[in-house]
Amino acid sequence: MIFLCLGNSLTSGYPGYSPSIDGISNGYGNEKSQYIYWLYEYCLEFLEKNLRIVDDYILEDFKFINKGIPGELTRNLLNRIERDMINYNPRPEYSIIIGGTNDLGWGIPNKKILDNIKSLHSQSREEDIISIGSNIPPIRQESTSGSYHERKVQLNQQLEKYFTKTDIPYADLFNGMADTNGNLRKEYAVSDGLHFSVQGYKQMGLVIFHDVIKGLLEVAYF
Repeated sequence: MIFLCLGNSLTSGYPGYSPSIDGISNGYGNEKSQYIYWLYEYCLEFLEKNLRIVDDYILEDFKFINKGIPGELTRNLLNRIERDMINYNPRPEYSIIIGGTNDLGWGIPNKKILDNIKSLHSQSREEDIISIGSNIPPIRQESTSGSYHERKVQLNQQLEKYFTKTDIPYADLFNGMADTNGNLRKEYAVSDGLHFSVQGYKQMGLVIFHDVIKGLLEVAYF
């Protein structure tokens, strides 16, 4: 099972980790500062617990590929989806597409963000790459950000409606990472209040695992 993870800084692992953009180097920084690291660990733990012994052939074909670039908008993801996903070798079976945080910050209309995310999933599935989505996670100042928060709530509702209607599995990152006030939990954030600590990326991986990936593993191996 090969998962290609397309997104912005929250996929790349900023600020602790920077993946390889050219596909040649191995990236640099703290590898634990990416949800992909933890997602793999949760999957391995689950397989070892239920299969007892995980054969080498399973591990050889079980990969999460980090294609996150900090600062990107959903239109940037669209511009590189063919290069970084559709034409990626080896060909992925699944894509995990997470975007929209930066678009909201730049004041891009919700309709445009939603249309772009729909197009990302549509293009992935047209190429027989099963897409996985998510809503947009919280920030530390969520509850005091006025119109930004209201727009995020509306967009997340629209995303969840779209995912449900089209049978696209998705992770509820907002509720999975928010405190009782709707803000990103303090221990999950770095000093800018936007990006995640190692603990935050660990939680992000856990939410994606429980909401989506665990079910895929159960179907594939049990």
